[in-house]
Amino acid sequence: MANYKPKSKEKDKDKNNAPDAPRIPNQLDTLTVSDYEIQDKQLFENARFEQGAISNQNADKVGFDRVVFDHVLFDQVSLERVELTDVVFDGCDLSNVNFRDAILHRVEFNHCKMLGFDLSNATMRNVKFDECNGQYSVYRFADLKFVSVSGSNFDKADFYEATIVRSEFAKSDLDQAQFVGANLAGIDLSSCEFQALGVTLEGLQGCIVRSDQIRSFSHLLGVVIKE
Repeated sequence: MANYKPKSKEKDKDKNNAPDAPRIPNQLDTLTVSDYEIQDKQLFENARFEQGAISNQNADKVGFDRVVFDHVLFDQVSLERVELTDVVFDGCDLSNVNFRDAILHRVEFNHCKMLGFDLSNATMRNVKFDECNGQYSVYRFADLKFVSVSGSNFDKADFYEATIVRSEFAKSDLDQAQFVGANLAGIDLSSCEFQALGVTLEGLQGCIVRSDQIRSFSHLLGVVIKE
């Protein structure tokens, strides 16, 4: 394994908010996750991890480049400042995993369990969450651009003071998700479901919602809706 060096970011896309897909080679080396004790600054490239558990791992500045995790359980894992480039997580359990200060570029989470998954202060570009359970997941102070959350449960997720640009939340549960300090201008929440959101009136300016969702924000407007 070689030392990992951060890669330069691509120029922003011009036409839409859909994230670019990970660039995964046709041929990957299949590795057994239990064979590895992850070390600081270690780099994994062109690899596929299948049907196993990564347990009790704690390392800093690890890199994963062109890697697929297929139904892998992450148990008691802390990889702060990890960098993920062209990575796919399929059917993985990332509950309570610590990826604080991570950099994610062209990453997909598909059908993953992510309760309490911590991406605080992460930089996220071209990231997709599809049909994931992200309840209580944390994105405090994260920087999101071209990020898609689709068909997922993000109830009580925490986006406090996050920067959210050119991103989308589609057909997802967001009840009691926290967006205090985040600017939701241009973000379309109209296909999502929630009874309440943690937001400020300033942060809500320019957000796109359905008419029946306005009730959730009536306390911010100082009005009482009469049936």
